[in-house]
Amino acid sequence: MTDVVDLCGEEQRRLRSTGQLGARELIVASIKRSEALNPHLTAWVATRFDEALGEARDMEEPTGAAVLWGLPVAIKDLNDVAGLPTTYGSPLFADNKPAEDDDVTAAVRASGGIALGKTNVPEHGFGATTTSPLFGASGNPFDPGLCAGASTGGCAVAVATGMATYASGSDFAGSLRTPAAFCGIAGIRPSNGVVGTRRRSMAWSSFDVEGPMARTAADCKRLLAAMSRADRGDPLTARPDAALLQPPQTVPLNGLRVAVSEDIGFAPMCRAYRDAFLEKLGQFERLFASVTHATPDLGDAERTFMTLRGVGFVADFGPMEAEFGERLGPVVLDELSRARGLGAEQIGAAMKAHTTVYRGAIDFFDTYDLLITPAASVPPFPHDDVYPSQIDGDALEGYLIWEAIAWGITLTQCPAVVIPCGRALGLPFGLQLVGPHLRDGWLLDVAHTLETAFSGDTDLGQPRPDIAGLILSANTET
Repeated sequence: MTDVVDLCGEEQRRLRSTGQLGARELIVASIKRSEALNPHLTAWVATRFDEALGEARDMEEPTGAAVLWGLPVAIKDLNDVAGLPTTYGSPLFADNKPAEDDDVTAAVRASGGIALGKTNVPEHGFGATTTSPLFGASGNPFDPGLCAGASTGGCAVAVATGMATYASGSDFAGSLRTPAAFCGIAGIRPSNGVVGTRRRSMAWSSFDVEGPMARTAADCKRLLAAMSRADRGDPLTARPDAALLQPPQTVPLNGLRVAVSEDIGFAPMCRAYRDAFLEKLGQFERLFASVTHATPDLGDAERTFMTLRGVGFVADFGPMEAEFGERLGPVVLDELSRARGLGAEQIGAAMKAHTTVYRGAIDFFDTYDLLITPAASVPPFPHDDVYPSQIDGDALEGYLIWEAIAWGITLTQCPAVVIPCGRALGLPFGLQLVGPHLRDGWLLDVAHTLETAFSGDTDLGQPRPDIAGLILSANTET
């Protein structure tokens, strides 16, 4: 019999609605799975299991307003959960214990989600692997010696292994999308403003967004609907499409004009992943009305993104450097050093270039309904590699260049969903689906429809980690 925690959120919801699954029963099962695997994989870094059990007792009868119906949620350790530390993966904040939930966590819990705990992040949320000096590395559930991506890697591990049904996280340069791809689950970088928040210190910055991660696109839709909110303190607050507030549904794919690209025109991509993408595309492109190799014009994407990212670094970490100095850690200090070399002309040019990219993407989706790319440029790599310094022998400078397939799309401001699509090189392979700005609900329905079409196909369907083998390995280590 399948363990209840190995079911997707929609199936758990169905069992809840028919009275076949109690909230407390589900929380108990999630805790049991967590206790078996977390010492081996380091997804959770702080938990509130007793409190979660108490909340579950009060949610045995689901209500119409409780969108998440007492299902367990993992919260990234960049967000505040009342009573738990928010460390940002840094020893500098090891004793930081907020008294209240932040606005994102509050929205999740108001919708009936039960926060089980906080998940691992790299120091200050920056890095190519989810490895922190406080808690160590989050192991990939398909091979714990490999990384789970970053920076929402702890959440991805928790969802992929059944420790939690949903996870809330954030995405800047691929922080939701890459871990989802590496761990064989789904995640979405929403259109900016769909999840209104006061968490950004630079409220006008359009790069950092809050979003969901779950086993499937349908589950992501439920959580994003729960997270979505308007906030007068967020100047980028935007109204999502009406489809986001509707239950997950299938949509006709045979009328869609689809653009596909292996590299969005500039992103490094290993040959094995190019080949895997094209081979898999050949198996499902018949589902669409037309498929054309095309990509939005991203201009000098690297210069634009890195310049604007640098402005944020100076604003966020400049004052912290004055207080903490070298204790900030080498990644942040290196980024600060680069950013301080920027001049007003470079920043102004990058802001203009970003405007051009955004407007070009709007026009692109007047011609095409959907863009499909690989979700990552390389397979999961060992923790000790820190980041891929080369792809197929070509050297890469800096820990973010390998992730250009994700942050290139960040520039467009369009929503981007990652869904699993079988395996490549024996490890999970993901697709990135990009849709028109503020069509988040529609895009998640397209992703759900594709996942349904892939279901049961060994080449395209969702891979699952060997939970029994992981538990056996964890017991052996103990």
